[in-house]
Amino acid sequence: MKIEFVIPTYNRPFHLATLLNSLMAQTSPDWTAHVITDCSPPGVNANVITEFIDEPRIKFTHLRNRNNDHGHTPRNVGLSQASQEWVCMTGEDNYYVPTFVEEVLSHAKPAVNFIYTDMVHNWGKEYIYVPSLLFWSHIDIGNSIFRTEYAKQLRLNVKNFSADWEMIDKFLKQFPGEIVHIKKCLYVHN
Repeated sequence: MKIEFVIPTYNRPFHLATLLNSLMAQTSPDWTAHVITDCSPPGVNANVITEFIDEPRIKFTHLRNRNNDHGHTPRNVGLSQASQEWVCMTGEDNYYVPTFVEEVLSHAKPAVNFIYTDMVHNWGKEYIYVPSLLFWSHIDIGNSIFRTEYAKQLRLNVKNFSADWEMIDKFLKQFPGEIVHIKKCLYVHN
């Protein structure tokens, strides 16, 4: 059992490298990552791709047309191709503590469809601990882990900032399996 991270990116190679390094530092090797560039200018992510090209758990896809929709189209591309049992759609500017994958998979029982963790959120100039709650503006797609087979049926249909919550809300209503809240800060949202 593995978690697949779906990562849209555009023109921020430093952030992307930080995120990928946080995945490489995981205490569990049971993850894969799919980085989808939203038609970044040629060469922008070249150093990052070169740095991680030999890592078989990381795949890179480059979209030919810019979507500029908060990463939702690239996330849908990655989600449609996801092959692991669990999927986590995140942003290039986020990162994970080293025990994230291990902790999440320890709670991924057959009856569980959705897992989420607490987070630290960067509110501009300071980082604040946020105990995640299942309602709008109190959870992020990056600290939400979905059973992939069900997430693929929904996709991110809204193209604005509320898309994260709308997908989570629809998922929980349509696929009412067990929900696990890991009350630990395992994710940093920038």
